[in-house]
Amino acid sequence: MGPGSSLEDYKPIDPDTLLDVDDDELDRISKKMRRTIETFLGDEDIVDFPLSAPRYYCDLVAWALERQCEDGGWKADQVLGHRVSQARYGSVSVAPGKREVLLQGGIVFLRRRNVSLVVDLNLDPTEKADVIVSAAVGQRRHAEAFARALEERLNEKKLYKGAKLEFAGMPTFLELATLSWDDISVPDETRHSIIAHTTRFLEWAPRLEPHGVSPRRGLLLTGKPGTGKTLVCKVLMNTSPGVTCLVAHTAFMMHPLYIDELYKVAADLSPSIIFLEDIDLIGQGRLRSGYGMADALSRLLFALDGVQDCRNVVTIATTNWLEILDEALKDRPSRFDRIISIDPPDAEQRRNYLNYLARRIPLPDCIVEHLVESTAGMTPAQIQEVVHCAAIESAVSPDTAEYWDTVFSASSVELALRHVRRSNGGKVGFTGG
Repeated sequence: MGPGSSLEDYKPIDPDTLLDVDDDELDRISKKMRRTIETFLGDEDIVDFPLSAPRYYCDLVAWALERQCEDGGWKADQVLGHRVSQARYGSVSVAPGKREVLLQGGIVFLRRRNVSLVVDLNLDPTEKADVIVSAAVGQRRHAEAFARALEERLNEKKLYKGAKLEFAGMPTFLELATLSWDDISVPDETRHSIIAHTTRFLEWAPRLEPHGVSPRRGLLLTGKPGTGKTLVCKVLMNTSPGVTCLVAHTAFMMHPLYIDELYKVAADLSPSIIFLEDIDLIGQGRLRSGYGMADALSRLLFALDGVQDCRNVVTIATTNWLEILDEALKDRPSRFDRIISIDPPDAEQRRNYLNYLARRIPLPDCIVEHLVESTAGMTPAQIQEVVHCAAIESAVSPDTAEYWDTVFSASSVELALRHVRRSNGGKVGFTGG
């Protein structure tokens, strides 16, 4: 549906001149648009079929209307703006790395053989999404069928179901790096526990619910920065086909309305996993935080185990600071039912992780074993930094034949270890989990 500027004698006014237009002029323009619609649909009375959706589904509505027209063989004679502007288009995320320019606001004049319809589309991501399908009384059944098919598309939500999304007030597709459990250093027991309470739980939930098992669950991952909590979340997103994954946007988590909408979307797109990284942003003890985030925390507590329908939804939260979380989060099952600590890797896990790094970086076997012994207590992020630091701080260029020999000489590796440990008690200044 391409942009248009006129149909019959209708011409929208320039928004830049809106201040110069009085109410009588606006009313005249509105009446002219109504006459234009009546002329297009014929001399009969007009019937309307309104549809609406929450504001966070504006992009879904735009996508559904475009697909409805394409699949139904409808052709747009013209697309006009509302009474004071041109038709409004926007870029919509429709797949990982793919966007489409779709209509966001305007009036579409559709034809299919001898049938004429008018679709009035008004998508406002700050308020709601409205659609009105209109036709002459004699073609009522065509308008009703169009509206019903569009409503089915909106209810099915095929654009989003099973996808990996970031929710920043509206869903946006994520482009994920390929990761599996083999790519991260997590003990088998921990991995099995995480899977049992997330993807496997969602698979079993419909069969367990008749026996009184709640259809929703919460899992809290804790541990020092760099142990791999975020990587665990990324692996789960890569290994959960058919499960909708929603990553909360930290900049919006402080707003209570955002939490409500996040869980409504998760329920709509279930089975779902919600990822709340750094939950301490809103989950600090209320006395400790001076009740600064009390509203957002209250909404989160309600979403986790309140009466609202949030079936087949798992919440995974991460924190580096378990001790500062509110007791209602960390000490009460049915909110976060399990707390799993992601600890620094043991010797065998460090060896496996270094061998994983060696798939791309030519680490000699002797250096692998040396680093296994020398990195006890370090996180995977710190171990990776030792290897990268040695490569970056090499005295010779990567273009030279002796580069890797220099990078992984005993002295270079020891220097990298010292730099990463620094002189502040062995702590490293990582801020991510």
